Amino acid sequence: MLETNQLYPSGVIHLFHKARVDDWKNNKTYCFKKGEQITYPGKLTDEIYLVVDGNARIFHVHPDGKECVLGLLSEGDFIDLSSAFIDKESDAYSIALTEVMVVKVRIQEIREEVIQTPDLALALLHHFSTRLRDVVHILEQVAYEKVEERLINLFKKLMDPKNEVDGWLPLPPFITHKDIAGMIASTRETVTFLINKLSQNEVIRNENSRLWISKKSVEM
Repeated sequence: MLETNQLYPSGVIHLFHKARVDDWKNNKTYCFKKGEQITYPGKLTDEIYLVVDGNARIFHVHPDGKECVLGLLSEGDFIDLSSAFIDKESDAYSIALTEVMVVKVRIQEIREEVIQTPDLALALLHHFSTRLRDVVHILEQVAYEKVEERLINLFKKLMDPKNEVDGWLPLPPFITHKDIAGMIASTRETVTFLINKLSQNEVIRNENSRLWISKKSVEM
């Protein structure tokens, strides 16, 4: 089964037959530079992208122009996998946060794999059920928590405990204030203000253009 975090959709590619995955990875590679838009509504109809290298951000755009970040994608993630199982075209956008390489995978092939592999179907059901639970949790946070609380909770999910240095845990180097704002339903200006405040209180620090969160604040 998959252990997922709503920010990192969790590479599900390992659940598919290796031979099929190897075939997919041999498809034509498409490269996107940092900041380039990878997908937008209507771009792909019968295919979806599989990330083979790099990091991307997937999001929706509200009519007023604000972005709602759905997650961060990395190697082994399909861009908007759920769109492979509905009849409507994807309404998600995605942008490269680093240099990104992707391949196209036919939606019909993904569906065939799910139909032919009960264990895969069950694992994906668990994956999407967990995502639904996470969405409900995010809605509760937006409804009842202060922006600063949402920001700290986000940092706890983004931190990398494997690379702790002197009691500090790093956040992804490619993440921007705009990305963060889209994840906590706030504005870039508010995020910048709160990051400065948390820095003064030594909850986080900015070193070499990368944010770090204090391990002490995580354990509180």
